[in-house]
Amino acid sequence: MKLFNMKDAIKIAIQMEKDGHAFYTKAAAQTTSEMGRAVFESLAADEFVHLDTFQKIFQGRISSVAWEKLVQSNDKYVNLAVFPKDLKTIENATPNSDELDALRIGMDSEKEAIDYYTLIMNDASDKEVKEILGEIINQEKNHYRILQQEFSHLSSTGLWYDPDPRGA
Repeated sequence: MKLFNMKDAIKIAIQMEKDGHAFYTKAAAQTTSEMGRAVFESLAADEFVHLDTFQKIFQGRISSVAWEKLVQSNDKYVNLAVFPKDLKTIENATPNSDELDALRIGMDSEKEAIDYYTLIMNDASDKEVKEILGEIINQEKNHYRILQQEFSHLSSTGLWYDPDPRGA
């Protein structure tokens, strides 16, 4: 599939990262677990780190004012449903079902983000753009692994997984 142009692809990526931040922020607010909240807050913060990475792609290609305008815009460039606007509330939910649902949605969304960034990377001709997108893809894959580990642990034990037994 051939993309329109790199600037439009990055606009969509910016939208995806902003939507991801909003989703993980909502998931953090809705979880009853302190550990779950920490996981979702960390993922939300990472989405803004990705925006900084995207800025590298545009450095020297558009002005910093134009970049800020893209990031601050509420315009939707496409009808993108990678990250849903709201977490569904489940009737008769068990204590962990909302968290499991959020983790499942997060995993699905990260997979879609990986696929999208891979498509952009494969279509890009600029070596630096390919390298930066490769970094973003690796970060998204790491997000997926974190969500998957949390989902597996929570669905098996009912407790959030803490890779650091000291809680640090």
